[in-house]
Amino acid sequence: MHAFLALALLGVGRLGAAPDAFVLKPEWKGPVRASDTVDVDLGNSPEAFVQAAYSQIHGALPPTALVQAWAQRLRTDPRLRRVDVVRSLAQAAGKTVKLAYSDPWANDPELPPAGPKHGKRDIGAVMMFFFHCPGGVNCGMDWAANHVQGMQAPSPSLAWDGKPGFYDASNPGFWRHELRDAKAAGLDFVLANVYGPDMDQEGQVKTLAQALAGEADPVKVALLDDTWPWGERWFGPAWQLKPDLRDPTRAAARLYEAKWKPFFSQVPRRDWSLVDGRPLIYFYNAGKLLPLDQSASTLERMQARFKRDFGVKPYLVVDQAYFADPDMARVADGRFIWDPLTWGDSADHISWSSMHGKVLAHAMVRWDSVGRDKPGQSPGPQDRILQGPEMLKQVLDATRGADILVLATWNDLGEGTGLNRAYDYYYLGRWLAPDTFIQMIRQARGD
Repeated sequence: MHAFLALALLGVGRLGAAPDAFVLKPEWKGPVRASDTVDVDLGNSPEAFVQAAYSQIHGALPPTALVQAWAQRLRTDPRLRRVDVVRSLAQAAGKTVKLAYSDPWANDPELPPAGPKHGKRDIGAVMMFFFHCPGGVNCGMDWAANHVQGMQAPSPSLAWDGKPGFYDASNPGFWRHELRDAKAAGLDFVLANVYGPDMDQEGQVKTLAQALAGEADPVKVALLDDTWPWGERWFGPAWQLKPDLRDPTRAAARLYEAKWKPFFSQVPRRDWSLVDGRPLIYFYNAGKLLPLDQSASTLERMQARFKRDFGVKPYLVVDQAYFADPDMARVADGRFIWDPLTWGDSADHISWSSMHGKVLAHAMVRWDSVGRDKPGQSPGPQDRILQGPEMLKQVLDATRGADILVLATWNDLGEGTGLNRAYDYYYLGRWLAPDTFIQMIRQARGD
């Protein structure tokens, strides 16, 4: 039996805060009316949802047998998504429909910060900020596995200077909202996933600094250096020519000046996430920086540049791929596999690293990238769909003895790996509260 379903049958309706923190809107009861746009999020119970979806497609209520069949599947199939039901119903009717995703919750409360933690483990999560809402890059509603406030219309939850804002990193309210929810989860740090062009585009790291400055005790911030933009034509001439790791002096200079130096120059020092007094940096492999077996010299020079400029050597956790260079074991402080569900060799699907006296665990606990990778399609048997809380619970339990746990990710809506506040987590026939995963992390800190 699925873990969450078992909890539900035992009467545990929420994994976390008071059961009335989030309140559902009343159940759907009509109107029964055909529409070219089908609202995927109408109807709370499986039965009401199927009736609402069918009526929007047909302009009539569905047969009872059809409702019962789909409702049974929704309650028992952890891979079945509401959008798949809508697409199946539309296909059976020979119709092409547009999709909408309304908010089924009547409120959107601010969450209080977590209290003091117990135990040594620091928990962090990778925080994406590549959203250009509304309607821009990575803000398509069908692209996202789950949806957040501010994707289509300004939201008071993302307000800055009293003005409702969009889910967009050029808005400091985006950062304040995510940082406060990370604080509510009890995260010790977030790893800002920096591509590089975002260092200058619309001041997206500057707005992070603005948001941090307005918080009395914000969650600490680390850098994830995402190397994907190198060689991509989208970002202009400065990024099209990839650094060559066979020339470590020049490669280190370009890489360091592009991200490490400007990031840590903009983020206030008091807000750096430190490991034994050293700022945390993750270095990710996207297949762009080559050759992998000559990477250690470049990173070692980057560390030296950092120490020269900031007076401290960074705590460097490096993607497993770069350990093709045997010298990387000497240069790096830790290693990680970004997606241990696919590439890891551990039975618990956790990437474990034990180097220099620190145990670091890295885990991917949710996944649904179908909307991003196969637009307009439903998942096939080969597609990974992890919607529920089971994997997160397993990881939180298994890593109690680790020094550091990194969750990937906090809010990658297209990859479907998000744990942040989203208003349409639907699993095994019921809405999960928007803060379900936040509360799970918060509770784990008290173990």
